[in-house]
Amino acid sequence: MPNPASSIFIVGMLSLSPWLLAQGDLGSIDGVVSDPDRAIVSGAPIQVKNVQTGAIYKAASSSTGNYTLGQLPPGTYDLFVVMPSFATYRKPGVVIQAGQKLRLDIQLEDTGALNTLGDGRAFFNDIRGVHEVPSGPAPRTPDGRPDFSAVWHAMRDADPDAEIAAEKPPAMPWAAALAKKRTESNGKDSPGVRCLPTSVQLMSLFWLNKVVQTPTLLLIISEGAVPAVRQIFLDGRGHPPDLDPTWLGYSTGKWEGDTLVVDTIGFNDKAWIAPGNFPHTEKLRMITRIRRPDLGHLEFETTYEDPETFTKPWAVRQVADLAPGEEIWEYICNENNQDAEHMVGK
Repeated sequence: MPNPASSIFIVGMLSLSPWLLAQGDLGSIDGVVSDPDRAIVSGAPIQVKNVQTGAIYKAASSSTGNYTLGQLPPGTYDLFVVMPSFATYRKPGVVIQAGQKLRLDIQLEDTGALNTLGDGRAFFNDIRGVHEVPSGPAPRTPDGRPDFSAVWHAMRDADPDAEIAAEKPPAMPWAAALAKKRTESNGKDSPGVRCLPTSVQLMSLFWLNKVVQTPTLLLIISEGAVPAVRQIFLDGRGHPPDLDPTWLGYSTGKWEGDTLVVDTIGFNDKAWIAPGNFPHTEKLRMITRIRRPDLGHLEFETTYEDPETFTKPWAVRQVADLAPGEEIWEYICNENNQDAEHMVGK
């Protein structure tokens, strides 16, 4: 007579076998995160994206610099480390076999500033990181519009997964190749190095920004920018029919509910598009939707349309944190500018 206990054990093992097999199929990645001086880096956010499924897995380096990304199904992954104080680390095409434990140590690199005096890692972490902000509803103007007037920190990615989760910029081959060259040379040819406008965004990615809002005009004053002021006309005018191309273009805005939609055209082809260090042509049109969802944040969704640079419109989401108690300082780029002679690339 069969033993009932044995039968139950066999049935149980059969029911568990797919689960056990699945667990055995999973792999992992572990290693140590260090800086350019090979000192450990704690709190580094390591993320991998499965190329086949799009699934994202996350880990953070410990106080000893160690990290483990576990429970990874077999497949090909792109690995990212995005920290404001370092250049973004990317390692595409990491293959995980069934049950494999892959060792992958990560050495981060400095940004284009190369951790120089005054532009060190702590500096970049402060200006590009997430800041504590007061809570509360967004203030409103007497006419009921959201009031954007305030001093704001530099724009940053709207979410920590932006670089890994976002669609790859749909750049044409010539534009992608030039952007890659610019990035790999640490931006040594950036116009900003020579005290010219660096990028086309409405607000700075590195410095404080002050917004002054009136019913007919929005001014954005960016510390460290050249020129320091952007004008957005809110008086109902359209774009002039015969615009002379300029570095920052001509901006008009209109309200759609609580969102200000800014339409900018009339660019020359000299400034860069950041993030990514992409070029553009005089056909660039930049549509920026600005919202203030609460007291402490200003959100931007910018769409770049340039049929000679991108195969389709490219949208980028960014956010600026409120900077209470801060003020804009005078910035004279040409005074004692020593950037150009030190920007030698790699």
